[in-house]
Amino acid sequence: MFDYDKIITELGEEISECNYRYCGMVPVYYQQEIEEAITALIKCRESLKGLHKQPESGAPHDPYKVDQLLKMLAHETSPDEHYGARLRHDGGDTKVLTIDAGGLRALISHYATHRTDLENKEAQECTE
Repeated sequence: MFDYDKIITELGEEISECNYRYCGMVPVYYQQEIEEAITALIKCRESLKGLHKQPESGAPHDPYKVDQLLKMLAHETSPDEHYGARLRHDGGDTKVLTIDAGGLRALISHYATHRTDLENKEAQECTE
């Protein structure tokens, strides 16, 4: 996983160092790009925090899958284990896939706002 705080700090330092390097003549567009990057990283960091906890009580979601996926993500992002989650289908023509932390986060995002659809209907967001 990224250390967002470290990256944000380093980008802030880059702005300061550029002022020194270019004798205060840092191109404005460059500073603006760095500031936008910092803002985007802060948003990513905040979004990621939400993936490490259950949705709020009463929020529409698939609680069983979210709970299990959060446990898998905790294992996958621990310093000791990185085996990935195994995904398989009973259809005979498919092989087992290994899902990493990024894939688990995507699944958590989906099941935090969607119910399971085993009837293969059009996926629908939870609205209750």
